[in-house]
Amino acid sequence: MGMYDNFAVSYPLPIESYVPDRYRAFIRSTMDQDNFQSKDLECLLSSYYIDNVGHLYLEDYPPFEDPDFKIKRTKKYFHGHLRIYNSVFLDEEDPKKFLWLEYDLKFTDGLLVCATMISPTKEDFDGLH
Repeated sequence: MGMYDNFAVSYPLPIESYVPDRYRAFIRSTMDQDNFQSKDLECLLSSYYIDNVGHLYLEDYPPFEDPDFKIKRTKKYFHGHLRIYNSVFLDEEDPKKFLWLEYDLKFTDGLLVCATMISPTKEDFDGLH
């Protein structure tokens, strides 16, 4: 299994036009409520945040004893591609009914310039009813 990093994403990630309307709500809900994971950076269970403009930040959580609990965000000037992913569960009663959600994020000089949905593919929806 290995270690990974977590990504909270406020940037509006696209959903491809081939995704049926009935599944869009599940995908949006997952994006809003759950973090993504990636093995493309340090893989130290670090937390990252991508703001709505596309800047990447490393999040530093203070000790829980800190009464003034504030997350410190440090801007990261990443240049390259990151793959982030998560599972989208389509039925609470059937955990085997899910989609793999994956994006390729292209960063140039620290700014997200392109987000591409890699999965689910059009073929992934053929078997779902």
